[in-house]
Amino acid sequence: MPETAYFDNAATTFPKPSVVYDYADSFYRNSGGNIGRGGNALAVAAGEIAKVAKSNLKKLYGCPAGEIVFTASATDALNRILLGLNLAKDDVVYCTPFEHNAVTRPLFHLVETTGIRIEILPFDDETFVPRYEEIEEAFAAQPPRLVVMTHASNVCGAVVPVETVARMAKAYDATTVIDMSQTAGLLPLQLSSDLFDFAVFAGHKTLYGPFGIGGFICKRGAKLRPVFFGGNGINSVEQRLPENIVQMEEIGSQNTYAIAGLKASTDWLLEQGLEAIRKIEMENRDRLLECLRAAGFCSLIGEGMECERIGVVSALFDGYSPDEGEMVLGRCGVAVRSGIQCAPYAHRFLGTLPAGTIRFSVSALTGDPEFDALERALDAIAE
Repeated sequence: MPETAYFDNAATTFPKPSVVYDYADSFYRNSGGNIGRGGNALAVAAGEIAKVAKSNLKKLYGCPAGEIVFTASATDALNRILLGLNLAKDDVVYCTPFEHNAVTRPLFHLVETTGIRIEILPFDDETFVPRYEEIEEAFAAQPPRLVVMTHASNVCGAVVPVETVARMAKAYDATTVIDMSQTAGLLPLQLSSDLFDFAVFAGHKTLYGPFGIGGFICKRGAKLRPVFFGGNGINSVEQRLPENIVQMEEIGSQNTYAIAGLKASTDWLLEQGLEAIRKIEMENRDRLLECLRAAGFCSLIGEGMECERIGVVSALFDGYSPDEGEMVLGRCGVAVRSGIQCAPYAHRFLGTLPAGTIRFSVSALTGDPEFDALERALDAIAE
């Protein structure tokens, strides 16, 4: 396969730390048992690796007393939470204007089937900072039953101040759900706080693990209505699922290969430290912006942002649609993502519907070869 300069890390980080490949491969070749399925040595070894992976996540997010549920993906986790909260007709659900379809489509399903109401939290369209007074007025007029917030936009990289908004929501006893798909393993967040009821993660993005592992972190004793049913290796005679949220949600055979990779990636993150990872990603973001600005034909989306941000940048190319821009870059060996990026709410807020943007996204492992290739590609397009 031809070498590719990879700038699509918001879709999935690539490459992963080498230890992730090595550890997951070694585990699957030598001890790839089925977690919770018997007391044989391979099953026990797989279970121990899952325990370490969960312990690592608790260390990263300061929640030693929390519960962690592994699912197949962040989308899986969000569906289990949003459909499991027993929302009722006329319950008011607030979300940010940056949400992914993994949030908005389950909510839309609940609008159609249950009659909930969705309200968009007001943000300034220049600075991308929440309009706190307007949020407080909205909460007072229509108290929130649920507030769902992405921690950072997968389109423009804007970071949402979830602590502040969650504190406002808790004054109304709302349930809070934080989608950390773009930030788990990158940005700190004290998940032991009573501000957050559920925090969702994607293993294959900024946690630098493989595909096939995601999940959520919640308080011990958290309750959801199950939306999936099946075997979990515990009290199999009983046909009702256990009430314990981990035993209830972790049904079916788990992806032990992906969990082993997540164990290795979170070992690596703990060794590196989130602050160091964040610093490198922001340096790479600055370098990316420098390349795009120097090209002379790129319009950057969200130049007036005053919020924190991550290494995700959206742009438009003069004379090219976003899809054409991605195609031209691809011919030059540069991987990006064009279009709506599964986030139509964000593009409506940014004014980039219907075509969307060309999205560039870096990681802490984006290096000189990628930037050199991008500069050559942009030079070629400029000619």
